[in-house]
Amino acid sequence: MTLKIAWGITGSGDHLAESIKVMKTLRRKYDLDIDIILSKAGEMVVTWYKLWGSIKENFDKVFIESTPNTPFLIGPLQLGKYDFLLLCPATANTTAKIAHGIADSLLTNCVAQAMKVRMPVFIFPVDQKTGKAVSVLPNKKRITLSIRDVDVENAERLRRMKDITVLSSPKDVEPIILRFLENKGKM
Repeated sequence: MTLKIAWGITGSGDHLAESIKVMKTLRRKYDLDIDIILSKAGEMVVTWYKLWGSIKENFDKVFIESTPNTPFLIGPLQLGKYDFLLLCPATANTTAKIAHGIADSLLTNCVAQAMKVRMPVFIFPVDQKTGKAVSVLPNKKRITLSIRDVDVENAERLRRMKDITVLSSPKDVEPIILRFLENKGKM
């Protein structure tokens, strides 16, 4: 039985190319069925970083947010059509909304509704450590960002939430996939 993953992409350019590369590799390596859910900002950033081609070549289903309930993914999530929900990368905005129970976008609503049925949720917030972070722009120019304390606090708040696992890196997804495959008897 194939592992089915709902993968949400927010409007973070930071770690976006790395996240897509990791998921492409894992999809091929483990024959995964991955549906991509793009927030409105996620669609904009994927376009800005010129990563649409990579997504279209490697993933069959891409849903783009229209409203917090459109496209309608809550039903399939709650009915167990997916093994888990992954947000990678997650912006500070999305992280803050989830940490404070706000479900006013498609991805934050997906998280809230998945949690109500105890579906595992994995989130990679890009802002997890105080200090400086270097990000690469679409033109390959590097910029240094100062991570705000409030963003780190929200990531920590996610860590304390039941049924949410905070990832430190997109590379943390592979051990999760291995665990789910082992539980399904595929390994």
